[in-house]
Amino acid sequence: MDVKRNLLLVALAVVSYLILLTWNKDFPAKNVVAEQSVVTINQQSNNLPTIPAITTETTSDLPLAQNQKVAVTTSPTNSSLIVINTPLQIVTLDLLGGDIVNVSLRKFPISLDRADEPFTLLKNDSTGVYVAQSGLVGTNGPDANSDGRPTYRSTQTQYSVAEGELSVDLITSDINNVVITKRYIFNASDYLIKLNFLIDNKTGSPWQANLFGQIKRDRSVDPSIVSGFGVKKTYLGAVLTSQKDPYQKLKFDDIDQIIEPIKTIGGWIGFSQHYFLGSWIPPQTAVNTFSVRNNSNNEYLLGFVSPETVVQGGESAVIEAAFWAGPKDQYRLEAIAPNLGLTIDYGKLWYFAYPVFWLLSQINDLVGNYGLSIILLTVIIRLLFYPLSAKQYKSQANMKRLQPKINQLKERYGEDKQKFMQAQMELWKKEKVNPFGGCLPVLLQMPVFLGIYWVLNESVELRQATFILWYQDLSAMDDYFVLPILLGAAYYLQQHLTPMMTTDPMQAKMMKFMPVIFSVFFLFFPAGLVLYYLVNAVLGILQQWYFTNKVENLTAANNG
Repeated sequence: MDVKRNLLLVALAVVSYLILLTWNKDFPAKNVVAEQSVVTINQQSNNLPTIPAITTETTSDLPLAQNQKVAVTTSPTNSSLIVINTPLQIVTLDLLGGDIVNVSLRKFPISLDRADEPFTLLKNDSTGVYVAQSGLVGTNGPDANSDGRPTYRSTQTQYSVAEGELSVDLITSDINNVVITKRYIFNASDYLIKLNFLIDNKTGSPWQANLFGQIKRDRSVDPSIVSGFGVKKTYLGAVLTSQKDPYQKLKFDDIDQIIEPIKTIGGWIGFSQHYFLGSWIPPQTAVNTFSVRNNSNNEYLLGFVSPETVVQGGESAVIEAAFWAGPKDQYRLEAIAPNLGLTIDYGKLWYFAYPVFWLLSQINDLVGNYGLSIILLTVIIRLLFYPLSAKQYKSQANMKRLQPKINQLKERYGEDKQKFMQAQMELWKKEKVNPFGGCLPVLLQMPVFLGIYWVLNESVELRQATFILWYQDLSAMDDYFVLPILLGAAYYLQQHLTPMMTTDPMQAKMMKFMPVIFSVFFLFFPAGLVLYYLVNAVLGILQQWYFTNKVENLTAANNG
């Protein structure tokens, strides 16, 4: 019995240590987040937003095609900007290179107290660089020209779309007067921006080039993480897929090392942050080459180069790609490209998290309140695990029933622990009680509980989701600590309903402090997650109370 007790203590110590490690990782000291650049667009005005152009860019940042020997550089050039308004996005394009240099998300305010200011995903200003570049390199690619990247022409400086699709054409010509149209296609109800290069070769010679797309980002902090401990700090860095690894993460420090290019059919590459994603999706039928690297400005470049496209003289062709700039919408991302939905990182227990997310979404479609949805989700999961919980609480109830007899044995044998343990085991055997009968049901439920943890932390649907009273953002901590305090009280009551497994006074005293420790721990958790644990604890108390009374009544009836 000493061995089992010691194993339990070791397991408790290991779990406590892992919790502390996770705490230090997930909730570091307060970060000061640089103020975001916000583009406020007045559709009635012709004034463009003030967004500084990248004045340090050189075409040496661009990838080399296989037959391109040397990257050319260009001196800094001032550029012109055009703005596209959709119901979901405010997108700014730079006519120098035709890159996406700013994306603001209308449906996602920066914060509740700044509800009229859209969240800025892509930007190019004093707070950081995060832009989506694309173009044509190789033999005749205009982005590989020794004079520098092409400057496109546009018929308007502002575009808008209320429904359906909008095409925005940027036009240029190469040195042989081959007309190249860089066409962005925006959808009023989607965050996926389509990109088509239309090549019109009216010359008598073949034209050939490679499509590339890349994201340039510096080490600026994740702006979707609020200051303080209110939201879990999640992964920030590069993500990509390949035939060998469906979901690969590369932290900034990894990109500092030399990483060999990866060739794969289709694929995608992007930068992942809490709740949001910027990702290039190249042609899905071609063998694309993906690479990650950094430049002298400590900016990180990750992108793809597609196979060479050849357009014969007198012919035309279309080269296609797409860029996602928006929230991590699980079902939409899965429909765009294989494995793109994995960027919603549920960890190694994703196969438990996916059905939990599906169930939560279905419930919320009915009730329209994520707080109520979390409560109903907890009730449903409790019902599904009722058979396991019944075994757990029956075992605990029987242990509580035997507690007076165990106390008598302790008084009888005093300091003789060996005889006390032998007598205690004989009592358990006689009463047909397994002291660890409640452990297995708990272990079987743990993967699902952890899956729920990741769903409530990673799902963008909970960002600024309201509940009741002052709970206007379930992804943030409870400002008044009501839910954590109630959770601590529930754990305290649950502990008194559960028989103490140890007879050591010091260990028993330590166990009594666990509800207090967990209360402090949960003070800084997102309110939605604390709500789940609170409801789960209350349901556990009700089940425990029911089975304890049932066992006591059955024992009284047998003795009577």
